[in-house]
This record gives sequence, structure tokens and C-alpha cells, in this order.
Amino acid sequence: MGKKLQGKIAFVTGGARGIGAATCWRFADEGVDGIVIADKLEDELHETREKIEQRYNIKVVPIKMDVSHEMDWIDALYIIREQFGKLDILVNNAGISHRARFVDCTVEAWNKVIAINQTGTFLGMKHSVPLMKKSKKSSLINISSIAGLTGYYSSPYTASKWAVRGMTKAAAMEFGDWGIRVNSIHPGFIWTPLTKQDREMVEKFNKINALNREGEPDEVTKPIVFLASDDSSYITGSELVIDGGHSAGGGVRMIGKDLGIYKND
Repeated sequence: MGKKLQGKIAFVTGGARGIGAATCWRFADEGVDGIVIADKLEDELHETREKIEQRYNIKVVPIKMDVSHEMDWIDALYIIREQFGKLDILVNNAGISHRARFVDCTVEAWNKVIAINQTGTFLGMKHSVPLMKKSKKSSLINISSIAGLTGYYSSPYTASKWAVRGMTKAAAMEFGDWGIRVNSIHPGFIWTPLTKQDREMVEKFNKINALNREGEPDEVTKPIVFLASDDSSYITGSELVIDGGHSAGGGVRMIGKDLGIYKND
């Protein structure tokens, strides 16, 4: 069986660990010619790059960057142009979370989340498009969240992830003439270093979703490969939810279980 991403160059932000790193590994396994990994975590960034290069013998370019800084994007795209001359896949994965109610959230905390999650995604699309449209057939994937589908209990995070969802649809309309497909991924609770810090909370949410468990990074990266590959050539402006059924009716399911409607016979 042929590799799904042969001949392609990919750029993944927030790629040093978690879903981002898992995506880089999956891309390498699917035959990309090169990967650009961006992150603020310099040690983990270089560690991920070295391991992928050693295993797959492909070119991996690490870039330390803050996605909320426009000059960092300009510099990163210059490096990609110099190193590879093209860009076929962009995964806007970098993001942070800050759980705060509206009444408790400071303007400083709000601005920080919006700057990274929302403005960072905007800047990624804005500055990557000139290079991506040269490929005639490229894929831009924005990592949102189930918080971008629901009234999640973190006001700045929810606002930013709804914005990513909306920007994805707007970009899909604007970039279609250049052969650039734009889609969003909406993960639920995925087992990463970030969620491991909130084991108790994750277990409570596991009781709501249909599969009664958190997801694994590979259960997100395989759909990302689908959207990055030609297998999804007629899909753009769409959202792919990967949450074990959480947003499909988790609250209703929990009440149903309490009432004995859903039974584990």
C-alpha cells in the first residue's frame, strides 16, 4: 500500500509534544518528504526532530516560534521557502487553555488565550497561503475543540475555539480558487501530557461520552492524515469531531443512565 502523503511538505505548530508531535510522527510514517515543526518548547522541539529524523531518514526542520507574533510567522515561512520551496500541509495546532468564568477572567488572561489560539491561527493562514497556493492542491487543518461546538465552561478558550471554527469556514470559501482546502478538527479529551494533569476531570467527562473513555493521540492523527491527503479531496469548510460521542448528547446520555434508560446489560 502506498503512503498517503508522499511528496508533500508539512508544517505543524505546537509540534513538540502531545497531538502535535503525534501528528508529526504520523506524517513521517505516511511518507512526507519533509516536516517543519514549530514550538516554544525548545528542548522538546529538538528531541522530537531528532527522533523522527533518525527513524524515518527525512528532513525535519525545527523552528522555535510564538504563533501570536507575526514576525515569527514571516520568518518561519521564509525558512520553509528556502528549505523546501513549497508547503502542502499546514496544521495550526498550537494552543493554550485557561479555565475561567466570565466574571473571574482578567483582560490579560483573555488576551493571551485569544492571541495564541485565535490570532495565531489567523496569522498561520494569512502567511502560509502565498506558498501553499503554489501547490495547487494543499490542505490547511485548524485544530479547534469540542469547546468550539458547545458552551464550554472556560470563556476565553471557548471564544477562541469557536473563532477557529468560523475562520475555517471563511478561509475555505476564500482559498478554494487556489486549490487550498481548509477544515477544522474538534477533539474531545485526548490522553496527552496536558490532560494527564487533570486525571480526575477527564474521568468525569468519560462518564458522559458514548465510549466511556478518553481518546488516544493516534485517534486524532489518523483523521488529520485523512484531511491532509487526497482521500479528502472534496472536503473543505467542514468540521470533524473526534470526541467519543461527547458532543452528540453526553448530558442526555448521563441523565438517561441515571433514569435506567441506558443499561449496560
